[in-house]
Amino acid sequence: MAFFNNSNNLPSNVRVSILEEKLQSYDELSKQMLSKLEQAVEKISESNSNISQILIRHEEKIERATEDKDIMYSVIHNNEDRLSKQIETNRAAIQDLKNFRWLWAGAILASSFFVSQFKIVEYFMPQQPVPIYEIPNNQAR
Repeated sequence: MAFFNNSNNLPSNVRVSILEEKLQSYDELSKQMLSKLEQAVEKISESNSNISQILIRHEEKIERATEDKDIMYSVIHNNEDRLSKQIETNRAAIQDLKNFRWLWAGAILASSFFVSQFKIVEYFMPQQPVPIYEIPNNQAR
């Protein structure tokens, strides 16, 4: 500002040329700053675009992980139900086998009792006397 105060003594064409020179340097400076600002805006928009793509990919991964988790839970639940039913079926079959075992044990016990009481075996398989041989004295030691 001090320069302009003293510039009243200068001729008007010199003052105009000085102003034009200053205006031209400000114009070049503003063009450089504008160029740098445009580059910065471009870099920021590229970064923003990259971040948006990264976020989209992460969202997709999260969605897939959630879907996979839901599928695994349903498979586990279905297997749990199926295994519970199979366990109950096996328990019932084991109980039937236990009952069948005791039924057979009772039948065998009852039949053996009846056979021993009524001598049915002797009727079907009569015993013949088995000859007893005497050992001669000279062969005995």
